[in-house]
Amino acid sequence: MKVETFGDSEKPVALLVHSIFYPGVTSYRTILPLLIKDYYVVIPNLEGLDHPHSEFVSARCQSDKIIDWLKDHNIYRIAFLLGSSYGTSVAFEILKDINLKIDKAALDSPAMKSSKLQGLKLYLEMKRTSKGLKKHPNEFFSKTKKYKYLNKEDERYCIDVYRDIDNDCLKKIAFSCYDYTLPSVLYRDDTDLVFLFGEKDKSKINLPEIKSLDAGKIKIIDGMSHMQYMFEDPQQFLRECGLDIS
Repeated sequence: MKVETFGDSEKPVALLVHSIFYPGVTSYRTILPLLIKDYYVVIPNLEGLDHPHSEFVSARCQSDKIIDWLKDHNIYRIAFLLGSSYGTSVAFEILKDINLKIDKAALDSPAMKSSKLQGLKLYLEMKRTSKGLKKHPNEFFSKTKKYKYLNKEDERYCIDVYRDIDNDCLKKIAFSCYDYTLPSVLYRDDTDLVFLFGEKDKSKINLPEIKSLDAGKIKIIDGMSHMQYMFEDPQQFLRECGLDIS
């Protein structure tokens, strides 16, 4: 697993776990300049959504490799853990490792539900994205609202990632995203945890499962859709995550 780092390694660690449609650092261009002032930012490139391509296995496998990387680099404390969309299921697996100290955690637009129907819907959306980026990338970017936040470098990376993904990998990622069962209890009394949803966020279908966990705070952001808040108001987004950002 390739892991990118930004900033001073002597500063507290911020671990960011990306989404499906914004792979790697493309998920975090807006908040990265704000975070590196105070944090050593670590962004793993999740397997199956990376370039060069590596095989996807499971969210648990991804979290295990991230934790191994942290241990290899003598990191046993995370000041801030952020999971975005699909990345929330990987981040949640990291939260379940009680040997890792985590001060604050935010799960934005969390995908934490067991639903074959939702998995099928995501697979079809990923398939359309893959087809568009392979055949007519410029046209696809200009017509797809969710990609309006990307710069040219990030557009190029998305093209490279999705050109490498075959149909079998698309299915595995999509259905695993909606094959997630939350535990009955999260033993994380020492972590300030917040779940963030946009008011118009399709991920709100996961609210019943999040509420049943009875852990952390749940915040609904007025007027926002899926991951929109982070892109459009990064400073306030980080404040809602519990960070003191100047």
